[in-house]
Amino acid sequence: MCMDIIDLMGQILKQSEYEGRFTLDEVLHYSSVHSLTGIGVSGEGAHAFYLVLYGGEPDGAILVDEKGTLFGDAAVLHLTGGETFDLSRVSPPVIEALVSRCRVFEKSHLKKNGRLDIPTIGTPIRQRVGVLCLTVRNSREPLGGAHVSIRKGKLVITSDVTDSRGRVCFRLLNGRYMCVVSDRNTERTRCIIEFHDPQVEMCVDIGGTEDESK
Repeated sequence: MCMDIIDLMGQILKQSEYEGRFTLDEVLHYSSVHSLTGIGVSGEGAHAFYLVLYGGEPDGAILVDEKGTLFGDAAVLHLTGGETFDLSRVSPPVIEALVSRCRVFEKSHLKKNGRLDIPTIGTPIRQRVGVLCLTVRNSREPLGGAHVSIRKGKLVITSDVTDSRGRVCFRLLNGRYMCVVSDRNTERTRCIIEFHDPQVEMCVDIGGTEDESK
């Protein structure tokens, strides 16, 4: 049964549209704002938690570990609030079928466990989630396949790899971060990034040219 669930979820996610990596609190907020229908996955393989969202609501949950599989409210009770989820959009008919087998009735458990793990700077009431999009260039040429990590102090908040256009986007709390760009596991450059708008576009040139948007 455990392997059947893992295989099924793997097949579904292979055909889904990846949205990004979020904490539990951010998943709940982001999916609500965008009325997202999809799946958030924390962990992998034989130890994973699947949060099933329909129209922005956390309607289902599945926990797979070495002891077996839990569904719905029983799975939610094992959340600590410190998990990080890879969120993907999935077609509504697939989600409806999943929710029918793993429905969450007591959603208050989710919101009670949801904690914002990203360290913040400034007055908390002004903090909000924004979208930071970076275009990485090497002497003005787009750099695809570069590893970009966003850090707060020594903590890596999130990371991803640039696409063929040298572009990568993150969803983060507005604030001040360190951006580190690496190429084939070798650090190429780092810079301080600060953003306070709902969406920010910036360029980072590892060829020595300063970020032209600053």
